[in-house]
Amino acid sequence: MFKQLPFWTAGAVALMLAAGLKFLHYFKFIKWNPTGWAERYGIFADGPWVAKWLILFVALYVIALVSYYLFALSWKWKVSITAAVAGLVIAGLIEWLIVRPGGYEEFRKGLSVPFMAMILVATRFVMETAVFHKKQQADT
Repeated sequence: MFKQLPFWTAGAVALMLAAGLKFLHYFKFIKWNPTGWAERYGIFADGPWVAKWLILFVALYVIALVSYYLFALSWKWKVSITAAVAGLVIAGLIEWLIVRPGGYEEFRKGLSVPFMAMILVATRFVMETAVFHKKQQADT
């Protein structure tokens, strides 16, 4: 069971984030396009939208899987505080890299609170699962 759990957790997180990004973009909670990387890098720029979202899903899956194993290393720390700090840092970095603001004031005004909340929930889910199962393995 413990060997399959990281993959199922990463799949659930990737699905939640991909659906959440589509929701946030559709209702204009974020000012950027989640599949805008295709136009920026010229990969599947003319391709079908399904291919762009599938590549985004795979990227989110890999990031969630790596995060699971990294967060499992912090199993002795308090999960709620560590997940909140890690989630805020991750959300801030993502917004900074995508929006590329000119300064702090522009960055602060361009932050998307629903996006940050979604990243915080995903980070907490991955970290809580990783730490719980790391402790279960340590007990057995």
